[in-house]
Amino acid sequence: MNKTLVVMSSNREVEKQTKHTLQNLANLGAMLLMETGSADVAFARCRALSWACDTLREHPDRDIVLMLDDDMDVPVETAQALADKARELGRACSAVYATLTAKVAAARWAERPGLWLVGLGCVAIPRALLLELEERSESFELNGKFYSAFTWCGPEKGGWIAEDFRLSINLGGVHLCPLAVGHIKKGALWPDDETLEQLAQDHAVGAIAETRPAGAQSLPPQQPQTIGEHRT
Repeated sequence: MNKTLVVMSSNREVEKQTKHTLQNLANLGAMLLMETGSADVAFARCRALSWACDTLREHPDRDIVLMLDDDMDVPVETAQALADKARELGRACSAVYATLTAKVAAARWAERPGLWLVGLGCVAIPRALLLELEERSESFELNGKFYSAFTWCGPEKGGWIAEDFRLSINLGGVHLCPLAVGHIKKGALWPDDETLEQLAQDHAVGAIAETRPAGAQSLPPQQPQTIGEHRT
């Protein structure tokens, strides 16, 4: 991995397994570039890849950019095999991972049989291919800094194309390798019994108040209850 640049965009805490993945890759010589602070996924991708191109020019020995999401569990052997395949083909290559609905995070590209449009959880991109895409991408300025529009999301031909599939298209399609990686997702969040009991009591008090005759003394106002934290 000593010729690989690992690029990650994140706007949250990186998963524990992903941290282990990054450490293992770094131990084998991979360089890490982390982009943080933007909730706009498409912009985050563009900024991260723009920085990646700058880093490639500073480090000409790095010939593969490995895009990883912050919720992936990737064995080092898989990362190495993916990078090697991208070098061999001169094309972007993706590992296989599942979505929450147990489907593969990829779709066959009808316009280019044999190639795929993929999620960007674990994709290896050859240096020359990424730099070539940078050259033909429109540039934009934000807060005094310039970036390249590697991807975006929006309507096309009556459908909607997300930023991951758009980047796959802009890269000329992706080779989907039979290499499995883990996709870490949290379980469902449930309110606790105490919260439900408090809500039930509040509803009961409200029902009594609604049936009181006019002029009856009102109950003191209830303090608002904290239902709990919501996370996506």
